[in-house]
Amino acid sequence: MSDPSTVQTVALLPAYNLETSIAGIVQRTCHFVDRVIVVADASRDGTAQAAREAGALVPAPEMVRGKGFALRKGIRAALALNPKFIVILDSDGQHLPEEIPQMLQPLLEERADLVSGSRFLGTLRTRFINKLGNHFLRMLSFVLTWRWLSDTETGYRAFRADALAQLQLESNGYEIESEIMMASLLRKFRIVEVPIHVPMAVPGVTVWDGFKVAWFKISYTLRMRLSA
Repeated sequence: MSDPSTVQTVALLPAYNLETSIAGIVQRTCHFVDRVIVVADASRDGTAQAAREAGALVPAPEMVRGKGFALRKGIRAALALNPKFIVILDSDGQHLPEEIPQMLQPLLEERADLVSGSRFLGTLRTRFINKLGNHFLRMLSFVLTWRWLSDTETGYRAFRADALAQLQLESNGYEIESEIMMASLLRKFRIVEVPIHVPMAVPGVTVWDGFKVAWFKISYTLRMRLSA
């Protein structure tokens, strides 16, 4: 990784109780970015220490659980480094750090504000009901924004840092993924999708969680349009 004064790309990984695997993910990610930030809030094991020893920057952990809280905290830490690009990926192994170069390419070519990793253009191993739920949620996103994406629920994204800084994110839980995408769609960010490949079977969310995500998308869009 380069000198802090010349940081161009930062990778942000939220992590929860991944003491035995986080070091490997950090080391793999370090090959493709200038800085890696791991937010290990609420972890009750040695995730933070293992990530730090592997070369990551780890903000002081707090006992506040929630992916949204972790991402918002990590985004602030990443922006403080004044990078040009910020890559967000999960740290449980379902997102391949080796695909970071293809995630960055549209940004380097100045074709995008946000590059979204699409599992449906690549590979996704999950239950049929989860694939059906993802299709429903992307159709709902299209109806709400009139913009089509093949995968609106992905957690693998790369941003121009100045574009990400425009998003006034508020969520503390898993709805943060929907908030990031809906906010980007409503702000009319230039979004380019690239294929990503999930190397492991993922359980996906429950049907009830899918309905909660759908309601969040609807209420968030209405709130943003009414406040515009």
